[in-house]
Amino acid sequence: MAYVGQGIKNGTFSVLDTSGNTYNGSNVTFNLGTQVSSPAQLLVSHDGVIQKPGTDYTIATGGTQITFTTAPASGASIFITEISGAVGAPMNRDINGDELILDADADTSITADTDDQIDIKVGGTDVVTLTNSSLVLKGTTPTITIGDAGAEDTKIVFDGNAVDYHIGLDDSADDLIIGKGSALGTTTSVAIDENGIVRLPLQSCFLVHPSSEQANPTNNTTVAFGTERFDLNGDFASNTFTAPVAGKYQLNVVITTNNIDNAATLMEWTVITSNHTYRPLGNVPDKLFSSDTGDHQHFAASLIADMDASDTAHVQFYQTGGTAQVDIITLSYFSGVLVAG
Repeated sequence: MAYVGQGIKNGTFSVLDTSGNTYNGSNVTFNLGTQVSSPAQLLVSHDGVIQKPGTDYTIATGGTQITFTTAPASGASIFITEISGAVGAPMNRDINGDELILDADADTSITADTDDQIDIKVGGTDVVTLTNSSLVLKGTTPTITIGDAGAEDTKIVFDGNAVDYHIGLDDSADDLIIGKGSALGTTTSVAIDENGIVRLPLQSCFLVHPSSEQANPTNNTTVAFGTERFDLNGDFASNTFTAPVAGKYQLNVVITTNNIDNAATLMEWTVITSNHTYRPLGNVPDKLFSSDTGDHQHFAASLIADMDASDTAHVQFYQTGGTAQVDIITLSYFSGVLVAG
């Protein structure tokens, strides 16, 4: 005949040895010879009558003793069975470093024979060691796989005290992302696509040019670059670049002019940073030209500047001799990029 009702729960039943206990009609507390975490983990028979956990008896001394509500009479027959997994809370039992076998051929197991350390063995090989501060994967080719080949983003979040960071897969773009915060792709610092191409969306990089012609600048005038073609990290403002971090920055300058006075004996376009002045442009003694120039005289230079965080850089004009009549036109530009730490 078929069984009607809930399925029988699996569990472990252990008959406890209580032969050392003496029942005399006055004692109510007795040793169990084991440790349990709940009265429901005990099946207690008193003279053939099953006792109710929590009502007819409780546990005492951290679960190593049983206390009866009514003292068993002298000569009472007490039968106690420990139950694990069938009813009540799971057993809290100290296996004292013994190996917990998990499969049929006994080659997959968990042990804790070293204090504050758990070791996991699979197929007879130690593969994981876990402590309160580390997880170590062992073996010849240890591998962690995150995801199951589904169309979904995956990530690892580093939970910092002040700032969080993440490494993850933007599955829709097929990009590996490294960024700030816990949300994938919100503040991306590095993105690597499926072809191995690396993008640095927040890398300091700018290109600016004059918004209009700058006519007749006098000595030590800062060249005005009022139009930004791009400024990835927002580091350029008011004709000045400000280094966001300490590093080596490649700075490029092209100055295009009209109407240089041939009487000028020296003309310089200098790149001035907080800790150094670079004079790469037009530092030419004596006469520059036999007559006043017309359109589009070019001065170009590129340099790598060592800058500290918050150092600034701008381009400045200087002339000796002749009349200050040169015009700086909009074909000029100033650019820069962080190239090394």
